Amino acid sequence: MKIAYVSTYSPQQCGIATYTSHLIHGLMEVNPTLEIKVVSEKDASSFKHGRFEVVPCWDRNDNYVEPIISNTKDADVVHIQHEYAIYNFDDRLPMLLKRLKASAKRIIITIHCIRPGQFCERGVVDENFVKRISELADEVIVHLDLQKAVLERLGIPLEKVHVIPHGTALSNADKKDARRRLKLPEDGKIILMFGFVKPYKCVHVALEVLKEIKEEAEDVYLYIAGGLPLGASKEDINYVEFVNTRIKELDLHDKVIFPNRFFPDKDIPYILGASDVVLFPYYVEDLSASGPFHLAIGAKKPVIASRIPKFESLKNVCDELLVLPYNTSGIAKTFIRLFKDKEFEQHVLDRTKRYRTATSWAVIANRHLELYRGA
Repeated sequence: MKIAYVSTYSPQQCGIATYTSHLIHGLMEVNPTLEIKVVSEKDASSFKHGRFEVVPCWDRNDNYVEPIISNTKDADVVHIQHEYAIYNFDDRLPMLLKRLKASAKRIIITIHCIRPGQFCERGVVDENFVKRISELADEVIVHLDLQKAVLERLGIPLEKVHVIPHGTALSNADKKDARRRLKLPEDGKIILMFGFVKPYKCVHVALEVLKEIKEEAEDVYLYIAGGLPLGASKEDINYVEFVNTRIKELDLHDKVIFPNRFFPDKDIPYILGASDVVLFPYYVEDLSASGPFHLAIGAKKPVIASRIPKFESLKNVCDELLVLPYNTSGIAKTFIRLFKDKEFEQHVLDRTKRYRTATSWAVIANRHLELYRGA
């Protein structure tokens, strides 16, 4: 079987590129006989080794239909990784799907994010576009039951919609070694936030939480392992300035570690390994899974997150770790319980390990393989 992925790919700084890379490595692990081609955007690196190749050939700002068609002719399955920012809302992607369908290809599309119309600047345009591309694909993959419910409302037959969780990359970095490598405090608890710093991730909420935790647990640090993305907006730049101001106002300069820089993927296992708990106090309405959440689970780290759709998967570990957005006291109390209640902490750790195994990339790759085979 030859599978062609239409996606962004490494070294692009893109969550979809990372996702596709993990999925492919999982597939090659469970079935080394597969032939896999990534038909990628031009920012990816060209690569060929054995049964695997990467062909950078298209640009989201150009008419990408012809280059993708010409590079998927020899594929049995064409699997498109969809995200709004990559494909936009014009006729190119629907045209691509129609052309692929005419050539009798098996077409699968993973829709990573669905935005309900009431939360979109374009109103129902986002919904209607998702409906259109779902109708043209043979099979649709989503990560959450909430996403499947929206597709059902839009009239997509449920037999073609498959809920496959986001995969989990397993890592096991030693805490002491990771802290020494990153020059972090060797003692004390470290609360981690990582990735690009943006307003919706609510770093300012984490600062308020830390201020409250300090009253009961002095030896605690907040590690903000990230910074501004390339081409950061004025809003993002202003937000980082606001975060730095709040650190000073709350007198947390000795408790907050904020290098304000990009960390490459190779550093992520150590960043996670150095931490005690990972925090996601996000506030966003998108219906999508969280890759960083699964990285934290994969490192066997307890997670505390906002009770929003993006982190609904945390209920599979412990629903008590989901806290209403902006509930700083609730978040702080949850941290303190994890730090002080060893029985509760062990329950969370045991459940975290179980969930990371159940969603490992090898397991998720097998789910995809069943779908490719028409099982």
